[in-house]
Amino acid sequence: MTAPHPLVSVLTPAYDAMPYVRRCVGSVLHQSLGAGAVEMIVVDDGSTDGTGEELDRLARRHPQLLRVLHQDNSGGPSGPRNTALGLARGRYVFFLDADDYLGVRALERLTAAAEEWGSDVVLGRMKDVGRRVPRSMFRTNQPDADLFASRVYWSLSAQKLFRRELVERLGLRFDTALRVGEDQPFTATAYLRARRISVVADYDCYYLVRRPDGRHLTLVNRTRPTLDALERVCSLLRAELPRGAGRDLLLSRHFEVELAGAFRFLAAEREALVREREFARMRRLVTGHRDDGFWPRLPPLQRLRCHLTHHGCLEELLALAHAAEDHMPFRIRLHGDRALAHYPGPPAAVSRAPAARFDVTEHLSPVHHISAFSLTGTRLHVAGRVRLPHTDEAGSPATEVFLRHRSAGAHERHALVRQEDGGFTADWDLHGTPLADGFWDLYVRVRLGGLVKTVRLGNRRDPRAGTCPVTRLAGDGRGGIRAAKLYATAFGNLSLRLEAGARALREALWCETDAADWCGQMLHIRGRTNLTAPPPGAVTLRLAGAGHRDFPATALADGRFDAEIPVDLLPPGRWRAALRIAAANLDCVRPLPRPAGLEAARWGGRLRTRYARPLDEPQLTLRIDRVRLLRGARHRLPGTARR
Repeated sequence: MTAPHPLVSVLTPAYDAMPYVRRCVGSVLHQSLGAGAVEMIVVDDGSTDGTGEELDRLARRHPQLLRVLHQDNSGGPSGPRNTALGLARGRYVFFLDADDYLGVRALERLTAAAEEWGSDVVLGRMKDVGRRVPRSMFRTNQPDADLFASRVYWSLSAQKLFRRELVERLGLRFDTALRVGEDQPFTATAYLRARRISVVADYDCYYLVRRPDGRHLTLVNRTRPTLDALERVCSLLRAELPRGAGRDLLLSRHFEVELAGAFRFLAAEREALVREREFARMRRLVTGHRDDGFWPRLPPLQRLRCHLTHHGCLEELLALAHAAEDHMPFRIRLHGDRALAHYPGPPAAVSRAPAARFDVTEHLSPVHHISAFSLTGTRLHVAGRVRLPHTDEAGSPATEVFLRHRSAGAHERHALVRQEDGGFTADWDLHGTPLADGFWDLYVRVRLGGLVKTVRLGNRRDPRAGTCPVTRLAGDGRGGIRAAKLYATAFGNLSLRLEAGARALREALWCETDAADWCGQMLHIRGRTNLTAPPPGAVTLRLAGAGHRDFPATALADGRFDAEIPVDLLPPGRWRAALRIAAANLDCVRPLPRPAGLEAARWGGRLRTRYARPLDEPQLTLRIDRVRLLRGARHRLPGTARR
């Protein structure tokens, strides 16, 4: 190694990782950090598929980057990671699995964030390559992410940048006794003791790969190892944090995610003695946390599973182990502005567990489906259905559909809503009472008694419900023009962007020529544009040659236009046709494309015959001139028609 103090050490456990390990090492080799800034330590954990030999070959080719160690198989990634960690010399360490790979600028971006922000832990956005990745914590860059106010704790894998001084000061190592979830205690401790946690959310740093053979999954889907890790991390949180809202928040993540997985594994256990033994462990775990305050945070079904576990109802638990989380075997009753779930549900249902009642208000969310939507420029229309699940006995909810401005004031503009047969139609007049420029998000709100629930609108819709994204321009009622763009966010919800700047309008405006034909010396042009309902007189047809001439055009509300051009008024020369939009905030000329099928034409008497011939150019261009007498006597213009 030529660099005595590399900036970052990349640590990789490898077991039967062919051929993926080549791409893994290559992604580190091609990092944008300068030479000597990176070292990579790969520990071959007793591979049998040639991984060790390939790593040795790569190490011989890149001795300044790669160091390879070989050891007998340890059965998991903890041992190899600990071995590599003991040899790391970088200011930072990054854990990279042998099946995965890094973006070219990943280490540059992560270390730059740590240096600039003084971070002890930096999360980089993950990209799925066939495997599910966490997303909620990567919505925006976060120089100083609050562990209890952000979503970073929902990412507990080891694939992050850690300041090595923190790791060594805390004596952090991976627990080799854990067969799954071994990175959770490591990462959780680092989070809890870090001076600062940061997030790089605007670059794909880590590519998480699903192997077709599934051998990247080192875990064994069994209840015991899952409970081992769960008990370990819950004990850690209780030791590190005082009782209160912060500890409850972090504990709820494990009781919602890992314990739900343990329930599914329990249902798959074939041996009755194993089921009973592991169920007893679950019961002790749940009962030991009965006085914590995180229970209302859990999804209602998971809370019911824990209720059944606490009371020893194994068979009832197994019946619900694989149920979808939105399944509610309850009766939902409304009490003012609260929704209470009663178990057992149907009056005839029988349970060994004591009757339970959970407040599920925060877990009830309207479910909608959009059947149609459209934007004309002056009007926005949405149609669909919305309901509040599990509340059928309480009656039909009243529905409001509205736009909310994405600003501190969060102004709302409600649609005219019609409800019929469980569906709704919502219409906004964007022209009548103008909306402020900026971003407007679509929402639906349902009211049922005193219960009010609001959600974003649009992520559930028919594939052919409407066109999105779509941009329309329209008059603003004050002599100007404004662009309205309807689009779907990254989560599929519908949003509207309104802007009136000249640059944005020029970029958004388009036009097409549908047809053109002659009537004597009059050229009739028909076309369409995304400008609907323009200000009076704003649309004209311009012919430019030796100077330019503007001719009035008829602009319809749906974006169609037509114009008649008296070509005989134009002097000889080349004349290019364009659509001109002239309004209070915009003066823009758009070339008209040449239509198919337009022939040449000529007009006038024997001694003063003139012609207009379309040229073979993308823009509609006419050559206008007089017919020379001798040429006119000898030839007819090809493809012309005497008018």
